[in-house]
Amino acid sequence: MNHKSTSAALLLGALLFAGGAFADCPGPFVRDMKRAYENAKAAEGQGKKEDALFFYHGAGGSVCEKSNPYEADAAKRAAPLGLELGAAAEKRGDFAKAVQLYEAGGHFATADRVFMQTIRPKADEPGAYKSASEHFNNRREAWFAENNAAALEATGAYTPDPKLIAEVNAMPAKGIEHAYQKEAANFNEDFLREYVQMTQARPDDPSDANAIQRMIGARQAFLQKWKRDDFMKTSRDALQTLRTWSVAVRDKKLADTVTARVAQISEQRATTLRQKYSGAPQLLRDAMDYYHLPTSDNSTAEPKVTAVRAQALKLGDEANAKNRYELAGSYYDVAGADAKAEAVRERGRQVAMQKMRPSIDQMRQQADAMRKQFSDPAKVAEMRKQAEALRKSMQEQQAGAKAGNRKAAGDLEKELGL
Repeated sequence: MNHKSTSAALLLGALLFAGGAFADCPGPFVRDMKRAYENAKAAEGQGKKEDALFFYHGAGGSVCEKSNPYEADAAKRAAPLGLELGAAAEKRGDFAKAVQLYEAGGHFATADRVFMQTIRPKADEPGAYKSASEHFNNRREAWFAENNAAALEATGAYTPDPKLIAEVNAMPAKGIEHAYQKEAANFNEDFLREYVQMTQARPDDPSDANAIQRMIGARQAFLQKWKRDDFMKTSRDALQTLRTWSVAVRDKKLADTVTARVAQISEQRATTLRQKYSGAPQLLRDAMDYYHLPTSDNSTAEPKVTAVRAQALKLGDEANAKNRYELAGSYYDVAGADAKAEAVRERGRQVAMQKMRPSIDQMRQQADAMRKQFSDPAKVAEMRKQAEALRKSMQEQQAGAKAGNRKAAGDLEKELGL
């Protein structure tokens, strides 16, 4: 009796312990794996190979119970499907899909090879390096082999390819060098000189049609030569990429070097624009952007930006004194002097209106004369009479021409004996 009571107590305790353990486990459970496995077999029987592959893949892995009885067979069935479907996706150039399919089938070395196909076109981007680095770091973790034990049993031993890892490790140095080259190529001082010349040649008199036409022609020639006008933006984008590289790389020495170099180049670019190319207000705005670029701390950049605004304000006053109203307004915009910008543009509009006044008055006089002419009943009646006489005359001419054509045709028939 005591023995039976003890056994019953132990059994009850074990059941309670198991129930408590499962209650704390969010899943999945064996029943979930069974459902996935059965769905996979049904899909495979219906010829839905991709669905079957992912169901088989889902039927693997750990469960809240002690073991997963479906894991090994699911991995064996997934392996040939993953290889077949992955190869097809790779052949049609859908590399991202191919990686998914190879992974689901447990073909990790093949998945790595194709994964690099998705990385290489973006190898200069820090985000691509980060993705590739995390990918191979995860492959080398102990948990990766543990979590994929059944798949590796089905497809064979796996070790990340050292050549691919070396390729990933080389990405930062190459990407950083390419970004330096891109930035240097786009800070083009020939372009800047011609941009300033074009800006300074812009006419301030909107009534001067010839000058406006010359400006349009010069702008078209400029764009035809340079093909684009975003050189400064591309330069700053390259510096921003370098900043991102300085965060992405693991080599702290390299990261610090890149950070310092970005700050140095940004300072140089801003100084060059302020000293040599301030004749274009937009380039002063670009200088401010260069000052902001190396740091997220506005307190560092703001004194330099304030100096640029003061420079723009001074140049605006000088342009205003020369009656270059539109140019002055653009400088005042950069300086943040909104009231001055509006005032100088209004003055420019008034001057333009005064220049155009004679033409406007002449057009108004012509309009008034036409209104008077058409408001006089006698003149309107006379104009109608003249129009009617002209219409009748044209009709008579057309009738005479037709009669002449008929007579000529008759004479020709007689002459030919028809």
